[in-house]
Amino acid sequence: MIIWKISIFFIFFGRLTKKITFVGQTIQKINIMKGLKLGIITILTIVFVGNVSAQDSKGQWAISAGVNIVDVRGGDDFSGRFNDYLGNSDWNWANSPLSRITAETYLSEALTLQIAGSLNKLDNGFDDVMHSSFDVNVKYGLDAVVSKVFGKSTKYFSPFAYLGAGYTSLKGVGGEAMLNYGFGVNCWFTDTVGVVYQAGTKEQLSDVVPSHYQHSIGFVFMLTK
Repeated sequence: MIIWKISIFFIFFGRLTKKITFVGQTIQKINIMKGLKLGIITILTIVFVGNVSAQDSKGQWAISAGVNIVDVRGGDDFSGRFNDYLGNSDWNWANSPLSRITAETYLSEALTLQIAGSLNKLDNGFDDVMHSSFDVNVKYGLDAVVSKVFGKSTKYFSPFAYLGAGYTSLKGVGGEAMLNYGFGVNCWFTDTVGVVYQAGTKEQLSDVVPSHYQHSIGFVFMLTK
């Protein structure tokens, strides 16, 4: 049953990624390659550290599907960028309610490897440009932090921080590798069904795609072992 669910998901996920324009493109700029290597090394380091303390959740899978919002970053300093991050005047909502899909596997009790694909159309700050991205992130659960701050943790509320790398493309403009970082939270209705919100920055490593924020919200489903 689990294998069937995973197979159906990846068939759908494969159809989505076929539409992403960066598939098959060659990354030629040296600084982009350096950025990718740095991101990969960082991810592998985190994964290695997490595997040293792997616990019962290792090997469990989860999938999510929902909508994403792209916010072109504005402001020249921290204050300006922070205000832009909180504001929604220049948000680009995806036209489809299903515009971001992820597949995740637990590396340990605290670490999760996430693979994500998304599509969006930017008409705020751009001239109807198609935005597509494919990302690999490592999520670090902050349940222990919640427990220390509030004296206890709950399985129904699971915040996390993430770091990763990916490739983002703007149709007609080009694409480049980008560094990803941010935070999010899983709110579980049951042990297997919940809502996930994720927000973060996609930091440019070249000058093709401007740095921007990406928000997403959707349903998450835990696949039991």
